[in-house]
Amino acid sequence: MSKLHVREDAMPRTAKHPRFDLSEPPLTVSVRTLARMLDTGRSSVRRWLRAAGVRPIAMSDGPKSAIRYRWRDVQAWLESRGYLD
Repeated sequence: MSKLHVREDAMPRTAKHPRFDLSEPPLTVSVRTLARMLDTGRSSVRRWLRAAGVRPIAMSDGPKSAIRYRWRDVQAWLESRGYLD
């Protein structure tokens, strides 16, 4: 698998942090944000995370609950693939 480039400019923006700062990582991250970071599609991100054994978290009990992933799990996966230093 070729090495992907993590796009820092695609990280989420907040009022507190104009650009995402990896020194203060979020607790969870969405598939959309990860797809932007890796410059790929959301289905690819889901497939890769599923293959890596990274489990999603439902943010509520409803049928249309938002799905997130624990940042520490995603970060470990990215580091194991050589995407983060």
